Amino acid sequence: MAFDDVKKVRLGVADPVGFNDFACVADAGALPAENAPPQTAYSVRSLKVYKAYDETAGEWQTVPTELSDERIQFFVDAYGADKARWHCLKAILVSVGRKLGLAKLKSGADEMTFLKLQDLYAFYKNLLDDIMEAIDPPMAAGAWLRTGQPDIGGGM
Repeated sequence: MAFDDVKKVRLGVADPVGFNDFACVADAGALPAENAPPQTAYSVRSLKVYKAYDETAGEWQTVPTELSDERIQFFVDAYGADKARWHCLKAILVSVGRKLGLAKLKSGADEMTFLKLQDLYAFYKNLLDDIMEAIDPPMAAGAWLRTGQPDIGGGM
């Protein structure tokens, strides 16, 4: 798997939100012991998770992502890096949309988790709308046609 392709797509779709760089390490022992750069998440290949250093807690914490590196790589292989962004955003919207419904069922629409998920959903929806014009969606087809009124049953 080419991590550079995954990194490019992850940065393009902001998954996870709030990070501006990603690095790859073989296992948790290879994470930097000191001076971990801020806003950098590390893909730990042996664990198949992303970790980031939390300075306030003084420890490495798992960073939640909506898509696995393998799924992103599948989109890159199937559609190329640019169109993979479109497919990733659609998949992220589905994932966040499912969580939105569950949070609403659990405790109602006024709950903070639900509101945060709504914001996250809106963020990804707006991002998808922004790149729709730049990248042709692979399944988009159709046209507006003007047709005459058909005569049915003798017409008028």
